[in-house]
Amino acid sequence: MRLVALSDIHSNSIALRACMEDFKEEQVDAVVLLGDYVSDCPHPMETIRLLQELSDTYTTYFIRGNREEYFLEYQDHTCGDWGYTSYKGSLLYTYERLDEETLDWFRSLKNTKILSFPGCKPITLAHGSPFSSKELLDKECENTKQCMEKIETEYILSGHTHRQCIYHYGNKTLFNPGSVGVAIGVQKQAHYMVLEWDGETWNAIPRNVSYDFDQLKEEFLGSELLEKGHIWPLAILKSIETGINYGPLCAKMAYDLAVEAGEEIHDRIVPEKYWEIAAKHYQVTIE
Repeated sequence: MRLVALSDIHSNSIALRACMEDFKEEQVDAVVLLGDYVSDCPHPMETIRLLQELSDTYTTYFIRGNREEYFLEYQDHTCGDWGYTSYKGSLLYTYERLDEETLDWFRSLKNTKILSFPGCKPITLAHGSPFSSKELLDKECENTKQCMEKIETEYILSGHTHRQCIYHYGNKTLFNPGSVGVAIGVQKQAHYMVLEWDGETWNAIPRNVSYDFDQLKEEFLGSELLEKGHIWPLAILKSIETGINYGPLCAKMAYDLAVEAGEEIHDRIVPEKYWEIAAKHYQVTIE
């Protein structure tokens, strides 16, 4: 049994297509997709089209990520208003380009599931953890150990951190395929993972795939995403280029500066001037 695991595509259809090209000549029994399919890059519906192509070609298993949850909450009016700010503008840009069929598909997905194949040990699937799509399972962290103790299976496959990871704790193993769309720790590359059952255990083979970053940059420049998302999409582009996760760095600095200045902050929406200071500090620009 041979699986391909993909996570955190974030509308980077160029990176997704490169991954699909990378494994298309190999024996693949199923493709597992761990959520955060769209947002942050310019063409979400092209990514959805490629996911449909995957489903037409392979046996596929999908779960929902925190980004899909955000879009459903916005559709249901259970979250605050989104505007064209550095904090929410990228999400709003993406939401406005999703069709009803795609949103219905997001709603049909589960947050977690257990994947079982005859003769193989089962694997728990999650975006973050089985208990929260936004939980980060990093190596050696206490919450990761607690999660691995709680799950019934010996194996868990999850994403969300955007970092490839193979972590053993007790008799449990965590596999994280990293991020297709905004991979952290590598420059201008996509992450995915191949899982192979050898008759006794699941073994993971991390894959890094190069793709045309200049083409992706041109897509950013040719879209309205930079105008509507302000600093955030600039941070995403620099993260892809450098392998450093600039989005959270800019967001934290902007928030801290606003608090220090005595600003009243609601729903973590920080005045743009503080985002601009953070972007200048981290040199988050397009050259």
